Amino acid sequence: MNYNNPEPLPFPVLSNELINALDSHFPQRHPDLSLSDREVWFKAGQRAVVDYLIEQQARQKETMLTENILEN
Repeated sequence: MNYNNPEPLPFPVLSNELINALDSHFPQRHPDLSLSDREVWFKAGQRAVVDYLIEQQARQKETMLTENILEN
């Protein structure tokens, strides 16, 4: 990451296979009460990344669809 440039790099195309695998490894679930606070926050952070990538993939698909409509 270039800290002198405030613009983050764009994501490569996010495949369904990647999203499905991440969703399988880090599923959305209620916290286990036997975990420490730190472990709960860690797992929440993992899931937040998966949710963020799902949102980015949806934006990529929307952009591709919009570009295809504008081209035709």
